[in-house]
Amino acid sequence: MRIITLAAFIIFAAFCIIVAVANRVDVTFSLAPLPISWNLPLYILLFAGIFIGLGAGSLVVVAKSVRHARHNRKQTKIIRELEKQIKDQIKNMSPTESAGEIPQDQKQIS
Repeated sequence: MRIITLAAFIIFAAFCIIVAVANRVDVTFSLAPLPISWNLPLYILLFAGIFIGLGAGSLVVVAKSVRHARHNRKQTKIIRELEKQIKDQIKNMSPTESAGEIPQDQKQIS
């Protein structure tokens, strides 16, 4: 697993270097209604967009995992309550009922 992770990192780093070298030209980044503008290399804008997208995606995943964890906790609580009810019912049963024997008045005559 370590080798696969290292290989993926090396490929990703090589890709980033190639993109950075190929897109060194300066571009003007401006926010249209505001009087703000920056002259930045194109690769910085590309990487910023990629990392903003990765960040937004990870926030969505975290939000969904929190929701699923909450649901799992509720289900676990319900299961524990039902198991407790079953144990209480078994304790309240008579010894013949808990052993699985049929009481004398309920036996069928064949």
